[in-house]
Amino acid sequence: MLDIAHSIADKRASDVMTSPVVTVGPDETARAAAEAMLRLHISGLPVVDVGGKPLGVVSESDFRFSDASARDRQRQAWVAILAGGQDIAEEYLEALEREGETVRQIMSSPALSVDQDASVAEVADLMNEHRVKRILVTRLGAVVGVITRADLLRFFAPEHKRAMPVTAEAFEILREDIRTALARLRPAAPPPPESPPTPAPEGAVTAASLKEMVNAFERSKSKLHEDAQRHTQEKRDEQVRSMLAARYTDAEFAHLMAQAREAARRGETGLTALVFPAALCADGGRAINLPDPDWPASLRGKAADFFLRWDKELRPLGFALSARIANFPDGFPGDAELTLLWGR
Repeated sequence: MLDIAHSIADKRASDVMTSPVVTVGPDETARAAAEAMLRLHISGLPVVDVGGKPLGVVSESDFRFSDASARDRQRQAWVAILAGGQDIAEEYLEALEREGETVRQIMSSPALSVDQDASVAEVADLMNEHRVKRILVTRLGAVVGVITRADLLRFFAPEHKRAMPVTAEAFEILREDIRTALARLRPAAPPPPESPPTPAPEGAVTAASLKEMVNAFERSKSKLHEDAQRHTQEKRDEQVRSMLAARYTDAEFAHLMAQAREAARRGETGLTALVFPAALCADGGRAINLPDPDWPASLRGKAADFFLRWDKELRPLGFALSARIANFPDGFPGDAELTLLWGR
């Protein structure tokens, strides 16, 4: 067991977590959350705001609705298609049939979370104290991963042994083993010094003074990073607000067509038509990232206006349109791109 303790002495939540993690917004429908959990074969989703801050968790146990008064006659047909022939829990079926419920109404909150630098032992203690199956992991307050009991058990199970079953009893045994082993590793308290240390001359360079300079530099560096993150987020929020009210103008459309001609002359078969923050989408860009065939329904503001113009004016002329998430700052969708395609 000392081997386990040695192995986790310097291990952090970031070493154990599953990342990146799929999240869901509080105003999305329970149906959307249930479909995502079905497609990804997971039992829970973190609920976050537009900035990635944790609000709660929606899991299988939250899908507890009263029986619907009427069942769709085609229910089994489309459920079979969605599940790919696998059995689906009754809770999911109830969620898929209720269009009005939102994630906010059924989620468990507040969400239990730890910073990515928290120790693995802290995570195990938190899970046991609150009797939960998953803990969210954050960086600068935003969700970047999730740790489940199964993650901890897989992390500690020796490779040459059969994995332990993911049960409450197995988890409790593991947690107690870790605590006992860590206690054995802690060194005894050092004896008191025989005499007080001689103070360094005023102005002398000591290891302690240099260490404090290093700590001051690290604090300054961390603050600069946080300020830069906050400034970037403020600019992105302002861009979203602006694009929500904006429209794709005739001048922009004419410029796009001129660019398309030049691109075609260079032998290119596509052109980036519009770049916008993924937060402009109603779901934060998740449908585009999956990708979900219904991703156009998530577009808002200027992006939605461009899509409608393409659908009305360019699609009849043979142009295609694709969407993708262009970047993932801190593990979250950043910018989305709509690309105009031809010649394929």
